Amino acid sequence: MPLHQYTATQMVKTLQSGEFTAAEITQHQRDRIQSLNPEIKAIVAMNDGAGTGAGGALAGLPITVKDQIHCHGMACTFGSERHKDFRPTQTAPVVERLLQAGAHVIAKTNLPPFAMDFQCSNALFGTTNNPWNLDYTTGGSSGGGAAAVAAGLSFLDIGTDLSGSLRIPASFCGVFSLLPSEEALPNEGMMADGASPLKHFARMGPIARNPDDLALAWRHMQPSPEAVQSAFAMPQIYWSTDGGINTCDSIVRCFGMATAAWKTAGFQVATAHPVNFGFRQARRAFGEIMGYETGALMPALVRLLARITSRASARRSPEFLANVMRGYRHNRKNYDAALSEKATLSDALDSFLGDNGVWVLPVTATSVFKHMVPTSDRNGVRDYAEPLFINGQAENYFDALTAFVTPISLTGHPVVTMPLGLDNNGLPIGAQLIGRKGSEVHLIQTAKRLHGVLNVPDCPMLKRD
Repeated sequence: MPLHQYTATQMVKTLQSGEFTAAEITQHQRDRIQSLNPEIKAIVAMNDGAGTGAGGALAGLPITVKDQIHCHGMACTFGSERHKDFRPTQTAPVVERLLQAGAHVIAKTNLPPFAMDFQCSNALFGTTNNPWNLDYTTGGSSGGGAAAVAAGLSFLDIGTDLSGSLRIPASFCGVFSLLPSEEALPNEGMMADGASPLKHFARMGPIARNPDDLALAWRHMQPSPEAVQSAFAMPQIYWSTDGGINTCDSIVRCFGMATAAWKTAGFQVATAHPVNFGFRQARRAFGEIMGYETGALMPALVRLLARITSRASARRSPEFLANVMRGYRHNRKNYDAALSEKATLSDALDSFLGDNGVWVLPVTATSVFKHMVPTSDRNGVRDYAEPLFINGQAENYFDALTAFVTPISLTGHPVVTMPLGLDNNGLPIGAQLIGRKGSEVHLIQTAKRLHGVLNVPDCPMLKRD
């Protein structure tokens, strides 16, 4: 088996046993990147100075990191010409933990400017193509990392997620991701110019090809050694594909096939939705908080101009951009009310999940689509006037992509994104597995068992030499 087809867990074992050296593995990955990256454009910079020592539990495993996350001495462009020369003097604490465990960062992966789009393109490095079909998007903003992992350019990637940026690319590229519970990890080291991190939502997490590799990454990203886990108990699986959201028929069909397979395998599966948990209500609170906190990074005049120039965009996107623009008003009373709403909705989801429940939701309302060019692009702030079409009905780009992810960003619960199957074009469809706060290990174990029942293929490009 070619080295790039090894999982991260398998590769660590071979490194620990001495079957291969870290230098050999690193060179193999460099060669693969050189061969395939011109087609995919997932990797934006190589770390020629990365060490290849075999120390620590990860034994020299080469990994990649989104080009938003600070790594000492490496360029960190945020996908923007403005920051092409920025080289952080410190490494993000989450990445530092992985380095201390023996990983080394071999390369940086692509993103849209300032991680502000749900596709992955920028003027510096071009457009990242989906390795399943180069005509299609990877999703964003951690699209470079998801494409790199799917195609075997990377064993593990560390990305970020504010409003779906890990989950959407993982779904579109047929790989796994872990969005940890809010505040489970430090979020320093992912802001331009070293600015202070946002108070809510922005989280780092791993992208991997299977649940074992998510567990490997999570074990070494945590602030302290993993606690001894009690015996695994398979949870009650609740699922829904509605929430008042027009969802692509291929996604609904895929969910139906997956849940039927789980029931046949003996898992407890039921269609259900939390009481007093409205998606529209959650999206509004998310937008108010996100707009308030991201808007605080701008001068008041810039914020006002953004609201004025975005009026048409907000009208087209009543469930996402309009809510963010309301937050740009910087009204403290509205912000506090949204925080109160966040707590109420989080409690409602806690009550629904109980001691051992997992809620399975779509990632997006739309299936993977072909690359779209923004109608306008103001220094990375993009708009798409052309709609996406779901079941023949026109839906706003931003609303269709965020309908299922921002409510869970709001509540702060952990999410494993896992592939369920393929759409009518042979492209991946993923699902969000949402668990109790602090239940990351249990959630990953659940994903492993559920995925084991399904027959989901790997990305065809992974098989290419």
